[in-house]
Amino acid sequence: MTQIKIVGDIWTGKYQPALTGNRIVDTALLTQFCMKLTAFLSQQNIKLSVKVEREFSLSKIKNNDTLFLIDANIADAFPQNDLQSVNYLPIKHQDLLHGDPSNSFPSILEWLRVDLNLQQS
Repeated sequence: MTQIKIVGDIWTGKYQPALTGNRIVDTALLTQFCMKLTAFLSQQNIKLSVKVEREFSLSKIKNNDTLFLIDANIADAFPQNDLQSVNYLPIKHQDLLHGDPSNSFPSILEWLRVDLNLQQS
């Protein structure tokens, strides 16, 4: 993995879900989520880019070097067959609403460990 993208508020395409319906609030919550996740990863000596993905579209995903953390409500809206080609973890909607990634730390670390092991073999 070279980066992590947070999908919780999509601004383009046919499906445009939002966290709260207020772009300013959604941006602040997702930015806080990213900052806390970046700080946690830094404490683990993991240097990955973490940013919000507002242009999420399965058809636009070209490479497999991104881990998408997708609001579970959004992930549920996509056919599971479509998501199989994407590296992703569902994130509880409430965690995004609170800007708090801490419940996802163990899953993220496990995903990154598995990815690292696959890259080394």
